[in-house]
Order: sequence, then C-alpha cells, then structure tokens
Amino acid sequence: MIIAIDYGESKCGYAFGEKFIRKSGTVKRSELNNILKNFKEVVLGFPLSMSGNYSTQSYKVLKYAEKLLRKGFKVFLYDERLTTSMAASFGIKEDDTFSARQIFLDYISNPKVAQEFRLLKELEERKIEVPGKVLYYESLPIKNLKGDVCTKNYSLAYLHMKKGNFVFGNPDTIVEKYDLIITQREDKDKVGKYLKSDGQLLVI
Repeated sequence: MIIAIDYGESKCGYAFGEKFIRKSGTVKRSELNNILKNFKEVVLGFPLSMSGNYSTQSYKVLKYAEKLLRKGFKVFLYDERLTTSMAASFGIKEDDTFSARQIFLDYISNPKVAQEFRLLKELEERKIEVPGKVLYYESLPIKNLKGDVCTKNYSLAYLHMKKGNFVFGNPDTIVEKYDLIITQREDKDKVGKYLKSDGQLLVI
C-alpha cells in the first residue's frame, strides 16, 4: 500500500490504499508518525506557486521528505497545483483530506509525473574565476561557489536550497543576465538567453 500526504504546519491530510482509497482523514502533524509506521512508500503533495517556482513551503516539504528518506521510506513528490485548482473548482478551501485524496488518485492514475526524492551531493571544489553573478542551470552545486539556480528537479533544488542558493523552478521567470552559467552538456543550448554577451559558459 501507499499513503499520500498533504503536509501542513499543524495538520496533515492523508489517504492510503492500493488502487483505491481505503481510508483518508486529517491528523495533527505530531500524530502522523503513528500512521506512517504501517507504510514503506509515501507520496507527498509538493507545493509550487502557480508560476512553477518554489516557496518557503516547498522547502519545508523537502525537508520533511529528507527526514522520511533517512527513516527508510521511499518518497515521491507530486506537484499539487492541479489538486489545489480542483479543490477551488469545487468551492473547497484548505481541505487537507480532500487534497490528500486527490494526490493519491492523481498519483495512482499517473505515477510517472511524480519525482522520487533522492539525497544528492555537491561537486568537489574547482578552481573557477568567478567574474560576477553565477547561474546553475540543472547542475549540481560546486563546493564554495554560490549562485542562483534553475531546476525542475526537486531533489536538486533541495540541495541548492540547503546551500542558501536562490532557486527558480520556472526558467521563464528569470529576467537577469549572468556572467557565468554552469550547466550539463544536454542543456547547454538552452541557456544562451540568460548569459551576458561577454559571459562564460561552463559545461560539467
């Protein structure tokens, strides 16, 4: 069985089952562990802004995902924006149980949309002459080199957040030009519009 959770500061909605929901409800966050002990696979609703960017709540959910992963759970993150929109269409406001049920149903119907949460490691320190502002584009962070970040990978976003880097989830919301962009080979053709005319591109 799997359990879907709409994680909140004080209350958490939950729904569990296999192909269908067997039970759902809302509990205090402090009571969640009693329910989770019967499961190995957890699907967390992942909060993004409607523009696709990360928020303070995104970080809190990722931090909780790390806690679950370290306890031995397999953790998946599911974009809950559609769940929020659906709740609004039914005139439902902040119903944790409804959200958890919808996260469960959405995940069961399309599990490939969810991202499995993993703990990633930063790259070893490199001798890089930093001319100014840095953008990591879908790239692991380099030790001792801070910068802005653009990634749709939630696990990668979390690693950067822990380093104190500002993370964009939606590349279309980036308006600044950068002196140095660090990216992967498969993404090097996507970053030109974010690079200053005299900027540098580092492919790693």
